[in-house]
Amino acid sequence: MKKLFKNMNFKLLFAGNLVSEIGNSLLGVAMSFYILDLTDSALSMGLFLFVVLGTRILVSPLAGVLVDRWNRVRVLYTTDYIRGAMYVLLGVFIASNPSQDNIIISLYVIGVLSSINAAFFGPAMTSALPEIVGEDMLQAANGAQSIVMSLQNIIGVLAGAAIYYFIGIELVIAANAVSFLLSGFSEMFINAEFRKEKTAEELLSQKEKSKFEDFSDSIVYIKKRTGLLNLVGYSLVLNFAFTPLMAIGIPYLFKTDLARINAEMEYAYSNVAFSIAMLFAGLVVGSMKIKSINNVLRVGLLSLSGSFVFIAFTMHLASNRIIGFELFYGLFVLGMILLAVFMMVTNVPLNTGMVKIIDPDYRGRVFATVGAISGGAVPLSMLVGGIIVEYSSISVLGLFCVIVMLYPTLGFLTNKKVKMLLASIDQHNEKNGRLQEAV
Repeated sequence: MKKLFKNMNFKLLFAGNLVSEIGNSLLGVAMSFYILDLTDSALSMGLFLFVVLGTRILVSPLAGVLVDRWNRVRVLYTTDYIRGAMYVLLGVFIASNPSQDNIIISLYVIGVLSSINAAFFGPAMTSALPEIVGEDMLQAANGAQSIVMSLQNIIGVLAGAAIYYFIGIELVIAANAVSFLLSGFSEMFINAEFRKEKTAEELLSQKEKSKFEDFSDSIVYIKKRTGLLNLVGYSLVLNFAFTPLMAIGIPYLFKTDLARINAEMEYAYSNVAFSIAMLFAGLVVGSMKIKSINNVLRVGLLSLSGSFVFIAFTMHLASNRIIGFELFYGLFVLGMILLAVFMMVTNVPLNTGMVKIIDPDYRGRVFATVGAISGGAVPLSMLVGGIIVEYSSISVLGLFCVIVMLYPTLGFLTNKKVKMLLASIDQHNEKNGRLQEAV
């Protein structure tokens, strides 16, 4: 990990991404409260999140196609500058005291435009990492990225709620705008080695090829790569199982079912514990030399699923008043810590291996398509989760999520094509290891 942070290009990327993601987290937390204050409607907040998230999912496949054609570092700082400028305009507009309807319209417009930019930023980041750090440091880089995820939750969740409560949405929007502008400035100085420039004939042929054909290419690539389509399908179902309980069930349990006076802070503290665990686990896993990704994923995924079942069970006990809140909260925080640790044990090696074995010319579009497919179930799962809680109970939601989770867990562990895909990652790592020893 120390060697990784000696790479100036990675330090610039890391610093820029950290600042912008903390700003994003600030806004995300505050925006939920802001929309509730404006409309006094949970449905309005849910609809806003559905539209924003849905936009990113819909745009991601096309964005991945274009990212593979463009300079990826340029995509990173351009999208950050655009988002920074948009939030400056949004802050100025809200400060002018417009009507409530106009504010809501502006939030939708900026939210959708920001999601479009995020759809480009995501695959550009994934595709640029191996070009910035090299394959030998790729696992460490993916582990270090968990620092960004953890700090944005630790700092963003607490600071976003505090700034909004004591000062107002204007300062939150201003902080987010500044974070994107600083991030873009940092990324401008990244000097990464890219593929050589294409010839005039190649460029002409590329221009004649439609964006839809390029997107189709990514689908064909995913289908042809043994086990990749199966893995994407299992990821989709896994997201569908996890999201309702984590995004809807837990907040509802604290705020409504248990009617806790300090529900927001108690919920925030559990998220901080989750993020700190993710931070340290990411650093440790990122520094490990993994000989067999198949063995690591087997242990990690079983432990991850077990942690999720444990959390669902503690929620059932608390919701039905079988145990007191103090005992529940201690068990719940423990479950969140375990979930974070095993999430890193599973995700870091898998993401690293996937980046290594996918052709560099296809990385952007493939990862964008994979992200769009695997994340496509999230908006629907939120709706399903809300319906179950509204018309039944937290216990039924937990049971539903656990049952759904069994399918992808068993699929990851038993599917022959997925095993072949993981074996190809191990073979790639072994081959590179021999080459490095020879050098």
